[in-house]
Amino acid sequence: MRRVILILLILMQIMFFINYIINDGVIFFNIYVWALLSLISLTAGWRATNSEPNLYENSNIHLALSITLLLMSIMSLIFILLIIITRPYFL
Repeated sequence: MRRVILILLILMQIMFFINYIINDGVIFFNIYVWALLSLISLTAGWRATNSEPNLYENSNIHLALSITLLLMSIMSLIFILLIIITRPYFL
């Protein structure tokens, strides 16, 4: 179940990046949702890297998913800060 949650959070982070690339004009509607999701993903990624995988999970896949989610959430938070600095009218 943790693997599914990690994959869904990674896909949601990718969705927000694609949403900004396709249409950056509507980002002000969901920048707060994106920031909240990034904080939740950061917490989930941090907890997943510090926890052990379940008995039936491969430890390499678990570690790769958790580090990917952690890095994507950090990149997302940096990108949100960049948007806030360069385009404050999106807030």
